Amino acid sequence: MKNRIRRVAILSSGVALVLFLLPLGYAVMNLAMADARAGLETAALHAALTIDPTFSGSDQTEIPKATPGQQLGLYGATGSLVVGTGPQNADEAVRAALAGGSVPGIVDGSIVAVVPTASAESITGAVRTALPVSTVWQRILLIWAAMILAAGVALAVGVAAARSLSRRIVAPMEDLARTSQALGDGDFGARTAATGLAEIDKAGAALNVTAQRLNDAMARERQLTSNASHQLRTPLTGLRALLENALTDPRADARDALRQGIERADTLEKTIDEMINLGRGVTEGSPIDVANQLDDAERRWKGILADRGRPIHVVVDSRNPLAITAEPALRQILDVLIGNTVRHGAGDVVLRVRDAHGAVAIDVEDAGDSIATDHDVFMEGFSTDGGTGLGLALARRLVTDHGGQLLLTSRTPRTRFTVILVAAPSELKTFLEES
Repeated sequence: MKNRIRRVAILSSGVALVLFLLPLGYAVMNLAMADARAGLETAALHAALTIDPTFSGSDQTEIPKATPGQQLGLYGATGSLVVGTGPQNADEAVRAALAGGSVPGIVDGSIVAVVPTASAESITGAVRTALPVSTVWQRILLIWAAMILAAGVALAVGVAAARSLSRRIVAPMEDLARTSQALGDGDFGARTAATGLAEIDKAGAALNVTAQRLNDAMARERQLTSNASHQLRTPLTGLRALLENALTDPRADARDALRQGIERADTLEKTIDEMINLGRGVTEGSPIDVANQLDDAERRWKGILADRGRPIHVVVDSRNPLAITAEPALRQILDVLIGNTVRHGAGDVVLRVRDAHGAVAIDVEDAGDSIATDHDVFMEGFSTDGGTGLGLALARRLVTDHGGQLLLTSRTPRTRFTVILVAAPSELKTFLEES
């Protein structure tokens, strides 16, 4: 691409110079010829004014000295040279002037100017000036050489400018190509730099926006994968335990095990759909009856906790606990917090909903007290037992995305996590109560 730009620039410059030099050279030639002729006419007229028009061949007539390279002579009425330089006998130009005719401009390879002298309305002689055409051409060629030299300098400047311009244009284009290639290879962090060229910067900005979107999309997909795998781990473990128990326990009711297995498989499918929707931001907040959500969470986790000898209770301390959130998000938040008590807690699990100064608070607590005060349990990747460290970070992100807060409100003697959600307007609560 660099070479193409250079060739186009050099060709354009060359054509422009040729189109400029040809008419200019022709004009210079005509001007040089006209200037030489005008100079000769002026010299002849000046000489004619300095002599007595009634001179005779016996007079010692004087005329001004000719400039170097010129001929300047005075001819009598008979056509013979009286004084000065030039042909001894009148040439075609002098004869024409003595006869009162038109004087030719070039005679015998010289530019000629003739001014007749007159007395008593009769021509008494003529002053002739001449300059070889070759002398004028020497001047013309010198001017042409200077023009060609100037054109060469201009062409050299044009070539240098073309090289600089090609580098300035091609370098950003190569950067765009490298960035595009990097994006194609999966490097979504690749970006183009500003160049100062508006059109290229506009294309680079569009490519950067695309790269950022791809990077964000890949980050969301990676986050979705890790979150989904985390949320599916405990239900899958429970499903496996249920099936294994049905296989190993001869007293187990196979139909009941299959029914529970199907129910848990449905729960897994629902979890997958919810995680996909939450990860892609397609869920919106709406008024949710939090008490119903706590009852549903109790049903989902009651069997798993019962297998560990741990009861779960729901306590409703709010008259009508309506909160603005997304139902799938709240379900996953509760699953994270309850699953956290299963893995790390002890004793009974209490799910409580209460009013909190115009907001709705949900407490998930158990009898465990093993969280150290210097641990940030919400930091992604933090775990004290080799786990993924994703659950609480996911729960906090889901709460925050829907306008709420997730806090660790107690570490001892019982561990308590509190979800604070935006309460539904009182008018909506009244309407639902009356309905």
